[in-house]
Amino acid sequence: MFRASSGIIHGMSFLIFAQGAGAEQVAEQVGELSLLLWYAKACGIYFGPLFLLLSIVFVTLAIMNWLAISQNAIVPPDMIEQFHAKLAAKEHQEAYDFAKESDSSLGKILAVGLLKMSEGVTAAEQAVNDATEAEVMALEHRLGHLGTIASVSPMIGLLGTVYGMILAFSVIARTGGAAQASELAEGISLALVTTQIGLMIAIPALVFFEILKNRLARLVLELDAQVENALKQFRQI
Repeated sequence: MFRASSGIIHGMSFLIFAQGAGAEQVAEQVGELSLLLWYAKACGIYFGPLFLLLSIVFVTLAIMNWLAISQNAIVPPDMIEQFHAKLAAKEHQEAYDFAKESDSSLGKILAVGLLKMSEGVTAAEQAVNDATEAEVMALEHRLGHLGTIASVSPMIGLLGTVYGMILAFSVIARTGGAAQASELAEGISLALVTTQIGLMIAIPALVFFEILKNRLARLVLELDAQVENALKQFRQI
């Protein structure tokens, strides 16, 4: 893919290495090219699709986690008030139906607890604790995928760097140290571009991961507090 665009390669390499009036002409030609297209060609046939896949996965995971790790998705205030009001009014079936219909983590946990109340308070408490642990584990597991993207992306960029330098040095070895700048451009471009793109994916992924991890820790504490309040009401049923 990169070899097929020798005119682009020679233009970029000459812009980097050449001196004199010819560099201005090359700069004009390169300026007409799409920067995104040039990045794709510089990445090569192997690293380009891989980085594209990582980018798509990163954006997808970031959106999914942002929606899942939120106040309304885990401990919605309106749901808490209505649920406690129904329990206080001894409307146990209505409280169960209300919790079951909720898409929040707290609603799922409370529905499991009320369902187990027929077997006793101890069984209900155990079911609530198990459901809470399962919900938190699912949230952490999904968030962990985003952390994996943040860790893997720079490693792939580093792999591209190493591979690109190997290509450049192999050219030097074949030419007995008399390689032209244009002949080294492929390896050097691959080394630099893959490093940059790897970091461009990893940095925002790491920022999202840290923000969401801190948010999840805060919401889990609130979830535990609300579950404990619900268990106190369960004991009074």
